[in-house]
Amino acid sequence: MLAALALLAFVAPAHAQRQPGDVARDLPAAVAEDRISVGSDYRGSSITVFGFNPDRRGRGDIVVVVRGPDKPATLMRKRRVFGLWVNGDRVAFASAPTFFAVLSSRSLNEIAPAAAIRRYELDPAASAELASQTPRGSTGADYRAALVRLRRAQGLYQEQAGVTGETNQGAITLYRGGLFRAVVRLPANAPIDEYQVDTYLFRDRRLISSQRTPVNIARIGIERNIHDLANQYPLFYGLLTVLLALGIGWGAAALFRRS
Repeated sequence: MLAALALLAFVAPAHAQRQPGDVARDLPAAVAEDRISVGSDYRGSSITVFGFNPDRRGRGDIVVVVRGPDKPATLMRKRRVFGLWVNGDRVAFASAPTFFAVLSSRSLNEIAPAAAIRRYELDPAASAELASQTPRGSTGADYRAALVRLRRAQGLYQEQAGVTGETNQGAITLYRGGLFRAVVRLPANAPIDEYQVDTYLFRDRRLISSQRTPVNIARIGIERNIHDLANQYPLFYGLLTVLLALGIGWGAAALFRRS
């Protein structure tokens, strides 16, 4: 396994994309699979990230961020009206990560200052962009925190820190020679789209090197055909659905009439 880790680590820079930011060196890192297939029995999957810390003394902290595509989102605060709870105070986000997982060898606050966490978007709240004003008495930070809380409850936002040891299961598994591994679990409700895997090496609260690798989650088989038909030919798909429903109803009626 160590030989495979080493091979992935040294091959990674040749295949992965350039990391965002103004980092001079690429961090040797890669994913086990850059394409995940989704079939009819899909119940979620995982993304395994391998990497290599080039520091001979093993100094520094590892942060792995798996991010889904950004899409608009809307939050509504419930309020009590005549004894009933109704939706109100609608706040729109121009974009927010549909999936966000951050795994780190220590707590992010111990690894990097708040400015660096915002700059490199290591926190999903820092990535959410408001598109409307917030109601009186609230701030954008309140709604960003609410968005993170709701999606964390759905399993779409994840955060884990620590190193795997003999007595604990941490976010990052370290091996001899500077090799490391991180596994991000994707729930079944995670969007089927292209993801970005960013791997960072911090030392003394400064970013030393990093790497970005795309991972594509795609449908296969009849699910892909139906999805493509619904998106490319929505009118035809709607008519086909109606005809199929009528046909099933007519067939069921004829079957029961005969019996």
